[in-house]
Amino acid sequence: MKNIALTAVLNTLRGFHTELSLAKVFERAPRCADAMLSTVLAVYVAHWIGLGEVWWAAICAFSLTGLELKAAASQGMQQIAGSVCGAFIGWVLSQHVAGEVGLFVVSITCLSVVGLYLATSRAASFMWILCTALAIFMIAAVHAHTETDPLAVVKALSVNAVAGTTAYWMISALSRIVLRLSGRRTGIAAPAPSASPVTSASPSGPTLGRLRHTIVGAATLSVLAYFAYQYPLDGFAQAMTTALVTLLVPLDVRGAWSLDAVVLRMCHRLLGCLFGSVIVLAVMPFTAGHMVYCMIALCASIWVACHLRFADLNISYVGTQLGAVVILAFVHDTVWLSDDVSVAYDRLIGVASGIVALAVVLGLVSSIFSSGPFTRRV
Repeated sequence: MKNIALTAVLNTLRGFHTELSLAKVFERAPRCADAMLSTVLAVYVAHWIGLGEVWWAAICAFSLTGLELKAAASQGMQQIAGSVCGAFIGWVLSQHVAGEVGLFVVSITCLSVVGLYLATSRAASFMWILCTALAIFMIAAVHAHTETDPLAVVKALSVNAVAGTTAYWMISALSRIVLRLSGRRTGIAAPAPSASPVTSASPSGPTLGRLRHTIVGAATLSVLAYFAYQYPLDGFAQAMTTALVTLLVPLDVRGAWSLDAVVLRMCHRLLGCLFGSVIVLAVMPFTAGHMVYCMIALCASIWVACHLRFADLNISYVGTQLGAVVILAFVHDTVWLSDDVSVAYDRLIGVASGIVALAVVLGLVSSIFSSGPFTRRV
């Protein structure tokens, strides 16, 4: 697995080099503009509504960037449904499991099993994994912050999901109208599937079947859940969602998950968060105390993140994570926009923790069961 990780990092660095092209900047400008405008609109609308969790509206708008209206409509509805259901399930469970470590760990483990299995074997996988991730986030967040009103968080996440999704729909529709009126081609080539990197057409090496794949996720989440209960820090909520979504990669041509794809996703998530933290730290001296400068920094960072997100699979998921870190660092509830870099660092630490835990479990599975039922070679 070390060789796979090294190869993934080298390919990602090469991907950065190939993306430094003015031609590509101009080619992706319309989609980057849509992403920037929809994210900014979502932030303004969420702030105008006056609810907390403003960051979720921006994340929801950003997650749909690059999709055509039809695809954005389908995924947007899944996003809203997943947000509402996940927040509600997390709220209900958090009222009963916060005081007992066994119930806390078992509930998160069961959620991960059901969520991963449904997301990898049924339609609407985005809804299932989002529902699971938000439920786990709610349980961990309520345990870490006992003063939090969980019902208010449920309402805020639900309304902000609608606001962010609607913002992207509106900007995407307006962009399509402008392109038609200007006589330009309205069809937009589908971006690289940054949220779900895939393996090559002829992958090699060990693979995980659906059931074994789910078991790996459950084992990782159970360990992280125990530490999240014992040490109620913000980073553990991110660590658990990292382990969960990192495993959600598509089936390869053999109907299994390649370890190459999972490791690639792990590297991209970590590198994206690292680059995002570096960007936030670099611009912080120029944005400190200035709301307008914070908005300019947010817009520029989203543009850069989307330029990478619309690239090939060697770099696209890095752009996704970079954008998420920037949003979480600049979009807050109390002061609307902020230059507090600690949020980006908390996310980076959580991502690193989740990746380390997942790497340990995957390493054990691939070494102990290399010739057994957990892995197979074709």
